[in-house]
Formats: sequence, structure tokens, C-alpha cells
Amino acid sequence: MQKSLISFILLVSSLFYAGASPSGYNIEVTINGLEESQLLLAYHFGNRTYIKDTVDVDQNGTGVFSGREKLPGGIYLVVMEDMNYFEIMVDKEQEFSIETDTDAPLANMKVEGSEENSRFLEYQLFMNENQSLASSLRERISENSENPDSVDVLQSQLEEVNNKVQEYWDSIIAEKPGSFLAALVKGMKQPEVPDFEIPPDSENPDSLRWTMRYNYNRDHYFDNIDFSDERLLRTPVMHNRIENYFDRVLKQHPDSIIPQADLLISKTRGNEDVYQYVLTYLLNKYEKPSIMGLDEVFVHLAEEYYLSGETPWASEDMLNRLRERVERMKPSLIGRVAEDLSMKAPDGSRISLHELDADYTIIYFYEPECSFCKDMTPQLVDMQNEYSEKGVEIFAVYIYNDPGEWETYIDEYNMEGLINVYDPDNSTNFRFYYDINSIPTLYMLDADKEIIAKQVGIDTLKNILEDRLTLQNN
Repeated sequence: MQKSLISFILLVSSLFYAGASPSGYNIEVTINGLEESQLLLAYHFGNRTYIKDTVDVDQNGTGVFSGREKLPGGIYLVVMEDMNYFEIMVDKEQEFSIETDTDAPLANMKVEGSEENSRFLEYQLFMNENQSLASSLRERISENSENPDSVDVLQSQLEEVNNKVQEYWDSIIAEKPGSFLAALVKGMKQPEVPDFEIPPDSENPDSLRWTMRYNYNRDHYFDNIDFSDERLLRTPVMHNRIENYFDRVLKQHPDSIIPQADLLISKTRGNEDVYQYVLTYLLNKYEKPSIMGLDEVFVHLAEEYYLSGETPWASEDMLNRLRERVERMKPSLIGRVAEDLSMKAPDGSRISLHELDADYTIIYFYEPECSFCKDMTPQLVDMQNEYSEKGVEIFAVYIYNDPGEWETYIDEYNMEGLINVYDPDNSTNFRFYYDINSIPTLYMLDADKEIIAKQVGIDTLKNILEDRLTLQNN
């Protein structure tokens, strides 16, 4: 497929490369209309693109990519200097030629010496045609949204296109079951969720149907992907399916994600490269998740696999840094009882976090010169005034040890209604137990001092608090 590469990663990489073979690879590319230029041979790896080879093009538009070692199977890209490119399939056949032109590289392409690429070309042309048709139909559906009859007709036509594509995919899988193209197409097929029969006496049939469909999709989402086939690593398919599964299919809660992460990782044990890629991807994904609480997944993966000796590629230095990171994250995970903080108040007395009698406690870590703190502090003062009679206390922690600066800030921002404390000798080690990496940082605890929210903004904090108070009063 001809595309324009907006952000191309110009990295020469030998990641996960297969063993040497005396036959090597020899791919001759002729692009009519391209003279005395340079071509790149790149490959997909997960959600990135890496360069494997470069070649100069002669006056006839011909260049030959060659090497003494066979290329690992995957979808490769032939990239021109203007960053337009087309894709080819590399598997067992690694000596072949391609001829095309600069006007329509895919439409005018001819392949010799590679049956797999001839089929891949046919596949790309078919998909281009039908994707264009489907896109046009969706656009017309949007334009005719106020005309139900037209929408019904267009929806029917769109369904026909989708069915045609599915039938074509099925024919590829049936005719060449062991081919790379068949594995690629099969890997893109979504599971067909059955139309479950719901007992007529069900109290909430819609909810039951949703649950049954969710469970089926969760359990069968990867049925069509062979995780022992490392060729799929060098296509966008495996990465995209995994990303979609964890972002959109699963419920966004550690209790839902962790068991499925373990199950997926177990499926990859048959191939070291796939195992390494999947585990590395998931660990990186959940170190700093966008959804609160999912850092628990990171801790689980680190302890279960990396720190238990299941990752031979990890260096000792990496494991030590990972161990330190886990030790710092664990005390502040959602659901854990927050570490007690016994700190000094302005009058010299000590106040214990755990001894506060409050339905909800907000911990606010701040410092006076922080511009974000200057915005947040007045909002928290207003919040304390609004919620003080609803069992809410704000435990405001000044993170430095200058009492004069601290007391001036309290007076300036009228913080007398908050529980103001600081730890001049750092005896509580609060930065470690609350994983303080930036300021301001907010936590919210329940009556038992369990962490129910952390590192969120004021608006999110208030929404969580309002939801809790509403449930509490019903």
C-alpha cells in the first residue's frame, strides 16, 4: 500500500534477528521515474518502524537490497526519498524482483519470483478498493443521518462490503493455511460473539447479555493469533490487537487486567522473542498509566516475571532499578492503607494522620514557590470550607523545612482551616511512601485510611468525593 510516512524512525536495528543463512536475501526493486536516488528497506516492529538496509538507485530506477543473512519474516517497507513507500512481504522467498513506478507504486506493481508477494499484492489491491468503498458509504450515512430510509439502504450496502471482505479473508485462510499471508489475515479477524439466549425470567436481561458477550470476547479475543509465530511481531497486527485488548476490550481495573496479562504472557512462552516483546510492552504500558490505579499491574508484572528471574534479557542494573521502583510504588497503591505520618503542626505539637477522625482525608503535598500549588491551594481552602461538615479533612503537608516560609504561606492563603503539618527532619520518609515525584500531589483516604484516589486534579478529586458521599447517604 502506498503511503506517506509522516514520522519515520530512522534507526538501523538488529532487534530479534534470526540466525545466519548462506542463502541470504536478494530483492531487486525497479521504480520507473526514480533516478539516481536512494531506497530504504524498513520493517515494522510492534508500533514502530526500523531501517534494515539502504541502496542506491541507478539511472534505470533499479536498486538491489541484498545481504548474507536471511531477513526475519515480516511486512517490510520500500521507502523512497520523499518518504512515500509501499509494503512487501518477506518470508521464505527472499530472492525476487519488483517493478513499479512513482505515479502509482501499488496499482502498477509487478512481482516476479515470489508467489507470496503476488498474493500479498492482490490482497492489498482488494483491500484498498473495498476500504475506499466502505469509507464512501460511511460518509454518505453521516450526510443522510436525517433520512432513515437512505441510511438503511446505505447500511445494508456497507454490510455487504464487510461480508465480502470477511469472505475473502476466509478464502485466503482456507486456500493457503500455512502461509504468512493466511497467518496475517487470520490474526486480524475478530472473534464472532454468539447471540446468547437469555432466560425469559432474567431480572436484567440487557445486563446479563452484556456480561455474557463481554466474557466471551475477553476469553476468545486472541483465538486467531498464533503467538509462537514471531513473523507477526514485524507487522502492525500483533501490537494493534494487544493494544486494543488492554485499552478497549477489558474493564480498566487491575483485577480485570492482571489475570488476562498473565494469560496472554503464558501464550507467548513458545517463542522467546514474542514473550520478550509482549512482557516488555505491558511493563512499559503500566509504569505510568493514564488511568488511576493501573500502576498495580506494573508492580505485579515486575514482581511476577522480572524480579523472579523470568527475564534473562534484563541486566542486573535494570533489575536493581526496577526493584527500587516497585518498593517505592507499592505503599501508595490504590486500596493500600496509607503510611501513617506523624508531623509537626505550627504550634509545635505532633499530629498523626491515622488518628484523624474523618470519613475522608485529603493529603496535599505542596511547596510555596510551586506555581501549580499557588493555583491549587485556594481551591483546597474553598473545598475545606464546603465539605468540613461532611466529614472531610485536608492534611496539608509542606515538603521543606523552613518554618518561616511555611507559616507565611499559611497566613497568605488563609489555610488555618486545614490541618497544616511539616516534617523538618524527614523522619516519616513521606517522599518514599507516597511516591512524591512532582508537586503538588494529592491523595484521598477513606475512614480506614485506605487510599481511594491519588495524584489527581481538584476536579477529579471532587467528583470522586461527591460520588462517595452520594452513595454514603443513599
